[in-house]
Amino acid sequence: MRCKLLVPDDTSVCPNCGSREFSDRWDGMVVILDATDSKVASLLGIKKPGMYALKVKQ
Repeated sequence: MRCKLLVPDDTSVCPNCGSREFSDRWDGMVVILDATDSKVASLLGIKKPGMYALKVKQ
């Protein structure tokens, strides 16, 4: 939930931020391939490549 990285259901610790709190309620998705040169990643505060939710609900 913290970093919005989309991970498989069986993940116990987020590989991106180390959080153990997850949600299966989210809206929208963005795929970041190159976080260093991406304007979208910069606007969203994303530092690592991956699939991210645009909005996460608790």
